[in-house]
This record gives sequence, structure tokens and C-alpha cells, in this order.
Amino acid sequence: MYKSIIFDLDGTLLNTLIDIRAAINAALKQCGYDYSYSLKESKTLIGNGTDVLVRRALREKGDDEAAFAELKSAYLPFYESMQNLHTKPYNGLPEVLRFLKDKGVALMVATNKPEKLAKELLDAQFGHGFFLDVGGSTPSSPVKPDPIIVNRFVDAHNLDKGSTLFVGDSYVDVDTAHNANIKCCLVKWGYGFYKKALLQKADYVISKPKELVRVALGKE
Repeated sequence: MYKSIIFDLDGTLLNTLIDIRAAINAALKQCGYDYSYSLKESKTLIGNGTDVLVRRALREKGDDEAAFAELKSAYLPFYESMQNLHTKPYNGLPEVLRFLKDKGVALMVATNKPEKLAKELLDAQFGHGFFLDVGGSTPSSPVKPDPIIVNRFVDAHNLDKGSTLFVGDSYVDVDTAHNANIKCCLVKWGYGFYKKALLQKADYVISKPKELVRVALGKE
């Protein structure tokens, strides 16, 4: 049985795509760009943190530092005001989380979303203090797949890596887990590109939230 589980946020706990898309499109429009992103296209922007999202959104101007700074400055206020408009947990996941918590499993979140925004969003969606700890990106810290947040949790809460599981939806999450020397459960309901190489790299692969219970309780 896994005694602690660390979750990714976007595409794992919460479907944030509609609000992220709305914010980046609003920022692009404000900055004078004549293109926007569909929901499908927006999936390709997500997963590596805000800076990478903004650079990807800029396309061929992604390496232009002035354009990057301008669009990022426009995007963050838009997203902060929009992040809880259409975002919601994946169907069945809140019940699974409550079940695991009742079983004594410690639940944490490690995300590439800015830490302040992540905490606000999780408090709004699950209630204040539902997760034991939440770690996100800060100006001074590297983003996943660097395992800094996972290792911080391990040290802060005296976690046993052998009984700690990382749950995420992309190669970034699988690499984060393995860089921290813990196992990863890949979920197939998120934004990852679920090709054979990724599926083989994960320690577990699930398609529905309820399947996490069997993995967490050591029945897989």
C-alpha cells in the first residue's frame, strides 16, 4: 500500500484547459497577435510551466525575450482572474481522493503552475487544507521534471520513497517521479500524448479515477 501520493494538477486532478485557453487567447489579443488557440491546440502548450506555455504560444517569436515578457505579463493577470471559471475535477476523482484520505493516505500536489495560483485553485475546488502540502513553480526554483518539490515533500513530511507514489498525465510527471526515485502512475484522461514509449515508461497506467484505488492499496 502507498502511504503517500503526490499528484500533478493540470490534466490529473483538474481539467483546467478551458480557462488556460481563454487566458492565453485573451493575452495574445491584448498584445496584438492575430491568431488564437483551439482547445485541442491548447493541450500542446501545457505541462512544462508558465514560461514554456508562453513561449510555445508565441510560436516563431518564442525566443524573443521582449515578446515573451510582454505576453507573460498579460497572461498571468488574465489567468488569475479566469482560472476557476470552468475548471473542475475529473468525474469520480473527488470521491477517490476522499476515500484514500479516509484510509490514511497523505495527499500532496506538485505542479508547474505558479504556486500561489495552484494553492488558490485547489482551495477553491477541494477546500482549504484538503491536501497535506502543495508545491508549485516559483521565480527561484526549477520546474518539473526536476524533482525538487517531491524531495521537499519527502524531507518535510519524512516520507518513505518506497511507499510514495506520483500520479500524473504526461512524460514530465513520469520523469519527475523517476528522477526522485519513486514510482509513477500515469493517468490517461489528461493532456499527455499517450504513445507506446510513454506507456511503457510508467510503472502503472490507469484510464479511470476509480482504478487508482487498486494501485494505491497495492492490489495491482
